[in-house]
Amino acid sequence: MSTDVAASILFGDLRDAYDKQQMRVDTLRTAAGKLEAQFLVSVRDRATQRNSSVSEKERQAHDELRRLLNQTRQRLAEELQHLQWIRRRHNMAIINRKAHNRFLSGMDDKVARAERTLSLLTTTFLANTEAVKANISLVLDTVLSQNLFAYIDATGVSVETAKRYTSAVQKWQARINSLVTGKTSETRMAGVLLVKHTALQSPQLLSENVAKWTTSLLGVLGKAEVMPVLIATLQTLLAFIDAVRDVPMFYRDIISAQVPRMNQAILAMVDKNPDLMSQVLEVLDRSATWFPTLFRPSIDKAEALCLRLLDGSDMRNSPELCEQAAKCLAALSLAGGKITAEERWFQCAQQAMGTIQQCIDHMMCTGSDASEPAQQFALPLLADDFAVSIPQAADRISAMTEVLIALLTQPTHVDIPVPVDGILGIASRLAMVPVRAGSSKNARSEYDLIPLLTPQIQRASIRIMAVLAIALGSHMQPYLSAVARAVTAINTRQVVSPALNVALHCLLQLYIERYGYGFVMHLPYDLVVSTADDICVQQKTKAAKVTMTASESAPSSKKRGGNGKSRGPNTFGVIESAQATHIHWDDTVLAALKTVLALLQHTPTVFTSALRTRVDSQVLTLLMLFAIGGMEMPFASRQSDAPHRALLYRCLEASILSPDPWQKAILPHAVSAFSAGLADPSTAVRDVCAEALVTIDPIIHSRLPAQLREPDTKENFSNENQVSWMMSDCDNTSIDAVLSGVQADNQSDDEDDKKMQVADEPVVEEVKRFKQDTIVPPVVKKSTVVPVVEAREYNKPLHNQTSQQSAALPPQQPTTSLFNTPAPPAQTSAAEVSDNNDDDDIPDIVMEGSDSEYE
Repeated sequence: MSTDVAASILFGDLRDAYDKQQMRVDTLRTAAGKLEAQFLVSVRDRATQRNSSVSEKERQAHDELRRLLNQTRQRLAEELQHLQWIRRRHNMAIINRKAHNRFLSGMDDKVARAERTLSLLTTTFLANTEAVKANISLVLDTVLSQNLFAYIDATGVSVETAKRYTSAVQKWQARINSLVTGKTSETRMAGVLLVKHTALQSPQLLSENVAKWTTSLLGVLGKAEVMPVLIATLQTLLAFIDAVRDVPMFYRDIISAQVPRMNQAILAMVDKNPDLMSQVLEVLDRSATWFPTLFRPSIDKAEALCLRLLDGSDMRNSPELCEQAAKCLAALSLAGGKITAEERWFQCAQQAMGTIQQCIDHMMCTGSDASEPAQQFALPLLADDFAVSIPQAADRISAMTEVLIALLTQPTHVDIPVPVDGILGIASRLAMVPVRAGSSKNARSEYDLIPLLTPQIQRASIRIMAVLAIALGSHMQPYLSAVARAVTAINTRQVVSPALNVALHCLLQLYIERYGYGFVMHLPYDLVVSTADDICVQQKTKAAKVTMTASESAPSSKKRGGNGKSRGPNTFGVIESAQATHIHWDDTVLAALKTVLALLQHTPTVFTSALRTRVDSQVLTLLMLFAIGGMEMPFASRQSDAPHRALLYRCLEASILSPDPWQKAILPHAVSAFSAGLADPSTAVRDVCAEALVTIDPIIHSRLPAQLREPDTKENFSNENQVSWMMSDCDNTSIDAVLSGVQADNQSDDEDDKKMQVADEPVVEEVKRFKQDTIVPPVVKKSTVVPVVEAREYNKPLHNQTSQQSAALPPQQPTTSLFNTPAPPAQTSAAEVSDNNDDDDIPDIVMEGSDSEYE
């Protein structure tokens, strides 16, 4: 019997077994569904009847239904598992039968298709210069969309197909190599791009041709090329070096031989093509970071190139370029050379701080306080005219700030000591420049420029302090007071600048989240108040419009009253006042909300009760205006206000989770606001409201977790004995004895109460009769009803003793000595009676707040 016939028989048996098993599963599913319906009916019937009215027969039928249903479900699960096993076996049999033939035929087809495509592209679409110009985009799309170089040394391919494919790949390599060294810029551009994508798709082709391709690309950099060709060449070189920098076999032939040559070629190319500065700085930064030892011969030229961009002349026109130059200079500081990397880094930081110090002294016309001049970068001198040099000094301060930020954020492979005192001192001096200029007695007219440059100078200070917190972390704890003083100086707000306010709020948020009370304790309270004031948005109300009626323009024929006013209804102008409030959101409000949120989450007690109430009122007011639609805003403004609304809800949630002891109750209003926020059009706002409702739900409906009692053990018995010993005076008394004693006392108390009520009736009647004959106020008699208790009866309840003695008294008129009353003719005041009762053992009971308390 052939293999195909045996396989067919096997597949037929498996198919029949699968069909039978499927039928069995369907039957069990039907039976399980019927049993579930019957069981639900039984459950419903039992739920509508009382437990005592259910007969034993019905209970047995219900239990039998439950047992049959569980058994059917278990059997169904087993049959489903067996069905899945048959299905997997059938599929594996099919795969084992046809997988090999299908793989061989599929691989041959794929390789043949790739070979035909490469041949077509090489011989037709890249045949000559005109074809390259017309079809380069089509060729690139084809190479990117199809993996044409994935079948090199592929297995399972016929010999003829493999030979044709290898020949097509070789022709492709020869053609793109000729395009790289072509005569026109179009062909060289096409060659560079095709070389890059070929190398990225086939690591094997890259390893075979990387040396040749790198040499060709460096030759392109030495020619007078157009800008797109040079940019593509730099990007391709950077991709090649990034791919082979971690491969040891290429370090000698490619890295050591080509990287220094590439650095020199790039530095020489900048003078001819200044527009390539951004790409050149990127390549130099990567080269100095990846290969610091190989970059040492080019350090001086690269440093001069970076300082040429950091002199402040390009800071306003191209700040991104200055940032790249600062990063490149920071990378050069770790390359080493004549001095170690640590010394070079420290020297670069000192020079940046010295340059900033020089600019500050120039702006304030002061000299340096140090005996030795500070180290500075070799930058051009500032202009002689102060009207020109002061803005130039401010731009240079911003550029040197970028250098300090890059030095602090650059990853290092060695431990470097950071001069925190010097950097923080520079930041503090930058923050105090506007204050010193405002309080200066110098009558220079150039000082009028400093208020205009205040936002730029103080933003530089804020950025330095923010980077110190990010880079140093907990090491900034000893310097938080200095940071707080600098922040206080910036918060004077001598010049209204939204950008400066946003930067200040971001700095406060950063330090509050990182250091909490350690930073807030150094801040003045006025700064917290100003932060809370910044969340009050600007409101604009439309002006009232007065509409004159026709009766005012025409002569009135109606009579006038004695006061000279017309009595007609249409004589007054109609005032159309617009009550809609227009809210103007800006970045300052958003940053202030973030700062308030950080204060509520990390340092809530910094707010006083009045300030906390004002913040809560402002937040709730804005949320309510959003909820009820009390603000008329254009559609674009409503869409851009989603982050503000989300922050408002987060502030409200934080205020609830960290309440103030004297804070007004805002929980009901907060629940209403969060419930209304669930219908907000923004998904982020809805998520915040749903999370807040879940968070505050335990506050509204507080509940205790379930307490489970452990089974009785020796430890539990010992704990009970210990509790009973603590409850009683005797060591041998148990909890049961104490409880039984309490029950006995309760029973005796009930009996004594009944006896006392019966025995007190004649006494009460006599007392009522006696009250009518005496003139003593009833307040005095109140203390005489309580009998004297002996010392041996102190262990008994007081009301029991009273009831026993009251029952023993005969129904006679009380004597004068018992009530301490004088003779009837004498008129005695209440004060004199109280003096006569000073010798009683039981004192008078005076209610708090009564008139007798103060007598």
